[in-house]
Amino acid sequence: MTIEQERIWQYLVENALGIANVINIEDIARALEISPHGTNNDDVRGWIKDMVIQHGKPIGTCKNGAFIILNDDEREVAAKFVERNNRADAVRRNGNYIP
Repeated sequence: MTIEQERIWQYLVENALGIANVINIEDIARALEISPHGTNNDDVRGWIKDMVIQHGKPIGTCKNGAFIILNDDEREVAAKFVERNNRADAVRRNGNYIP
């Protein structure tokens, strides 16, 4: 993991154990003094996504932010949140262009 990812992991372990302690992505970035790019914290979001997919970290996300997954129920909440609306769903929903 990158240095930024290590810092995010440590922060989540210290502050966001379980969904009851979820922390908004913006608050994570602010606490770690990571400047936003554009209108939000895409870097932090991307690093967290990579931590889950590439590094196997048990981090869940929901509408309120990120948290360390502690049990099966929390894991299912996090899984359903990322399933909610992916790009394939948007392509299907958007239909065809008709001039």
